[in-house]
Amino acid sequence: MIEMMIACLVLLVGFIGGLALVLTSIKNDRRDKVDSTATILSQMVTEMVMSVPANSSSSATITDCNPSTSSASHTISTTGSSSGAGAPLTSGGQIDFTQSEVTGYSMTFYSCQASTGDRQALYDIRWNIKTISENSKLVTVAARSSNTSTDANQFATIPLTLKTIVGG
Repeated sequence: MIEMMIACLVLLVGFIGGLALVLTSIKNDRRDKVDSTATILSQMVTEMVMSVPANSSSSATITDCNPSTSSASHTISTTGSSSGAGAPLTSGGQIDFTQSEVTGYSMTFYSCQASTGDRQALYDIRWNIKTISENSKLVTVAARSSNTSTDANQFATIPLTLKTIVGG
């Protein structure tokens, strides 16, 4: 009888350990999905800015899958300045998400699952454009999930930042 109780205890410990591994794997999979989407969105904004010549003051437009079509279109300002136009930067040159959004240099992007559109996520995307010379500019774009869940199993929403020089 005692042997059976010890065997059950060992089996229970192994089962709980396996369950913890599965739950951790699910949480990490979600984090990787959020990070991948933030990377794709940052790259998309960077490419939209890059599509406009460095010495131009034109803007670009991106449309997301927001069911409210009046909120689905976003204008991306591509104009820079010598001190940097757009989202404020930290002393380390990263986008400062503690500061207020700057119109034309930020958006809340509504991301949907491509196949069905039934799973939505919101991303806060901001960018800064610093003019280096007449024909080149430094573009800094950052994106982070706007998930405000306070669930203890959630991860911190660390912004993903991309930097590139446009022009030459």
